[in-house]
Amino acid sequence: MARPRSTTPTPGEMEIMRVIWAKGPAPVKAVHETLRKNRPVALTTVASMMQLMEGKSLLKLVDQNRPFRYEAGIDADAAKDSLLKEIANRAFNGSARSLVMHLLSKKPMSKDKTAQVEKLLEHLD
Repeated sequence: MARPRSTTPTPGEMEIMRVIWAKGPAPVKAVHETLRKNRPVALTTVASMMQLMEGKSLLKLVDQNRPFRYEAGIDADAAKDSLLKEIANRAFNGSARSLVMHLLSKKPMSKDKTAQVEKLLEHLD
């Protein structure tokens, strides 16, 4: 059975989104040059990914003239919300509370911070 097409950004797509969010509308070459600073990646790979991301509405083509320029199709908060919802659904049976509790169990906090978090958790699920 084929896996359903995901609407949440993959890790590679998130890298591209972070560049677009930081720079604003940008051509493929500018995104590629930024990504290459961290790791080797081919220009054609970035171009292909950005075309696919347009199909997923993660990016919008702003200029039909060459070089093609893309802008973000979703804002950073929407992307984070989508990713967190997917993680909560896949790993925590849809429970935001369980996700937060798991994260908090990995890092000790002061009593004040713990009380603040517990107050916020009352509004989840």
